[in-house]
Amino acid sequence: MKSTHLRLASILLLYSLALTPVFAQQPDGQYERQGSQRGGRFFGMGTAVHGSVTAISGSDFIIKAEDGTTYKIATGPNTHIMKDREPIKAADIHVGDVVMTGGEVDDKAHTVGAVFLAVLDAEQVARMKQMQADFGKTWTAGKITAINDLTLTIERPDKKTQTIAVDENTSFQKHRESITLADIKVGDTVTSRGALKDGNFLATQLTVIEPRNRPMGQGPNHDSAVAPQPQQQPQ
Repeated sequence: MKSTHLRLASILLLYSLALTPVFAQQPDGQYERQGSQRGGRFFGMGTAVHGSVTAISGSDFIIKAEDGTTYKIATGPNTHIMKDREPIKAADIHVGDVVMTGGEVDDKAHTVGAVFLAVLDAEQVARMKQMQADFGKTWTAGKITAINDLTLTIERPDKKTQTIAVDENTSFQKHRESITLADIKVGDTVTSRGALKDGNFLATQLTVIEPRNRPMGQGPNHDSAVAPQPQQQPQ
């Protein structure tokens, strides 16, 4: 089965959050570099592919994921390749490097037509693992499937359902601007910071992520990869 998504965060969103910076496509077709020292994000509903490089053939890479699965990563002239928050070339990647990639993923063939490929340093790997451990506990993300008074139900990237409770202390944002609960609707994609309380996720902040008009990632030989504007990173 072929799908275009980030194998980010097996929960895709979280791996994206580990990278800095990312690129967003502008109306003129150019890419604007975004992010800060704390990190940007390359959002896509799905999971991110990451692992250690085990073999290199030209600009193609074989990586081995933590579960032992191997993927062939194909890069091209439109693939954004990064290390230490700076653009690099495919030739700068070496066997043993830990990388994260997303784009056109064929789950059956275990191939990725990479829209981006990033070499992760030890800090980013540690941050990614911590975010994965905290997912659903101190932060969560997904698509809203139902809203019932002060409770939102989301489908997370790992296909699990989670409810998010909001109250008078919850702040709401979209495009870095304050909004209200009334502005949020079923079908919106959101990220949320908060904590589990009596088994329920209580949000302190909820941010609506609005995708760009064009779909995420079309592989290494296309230039239509887009990333939503960065939102505030979950703590």
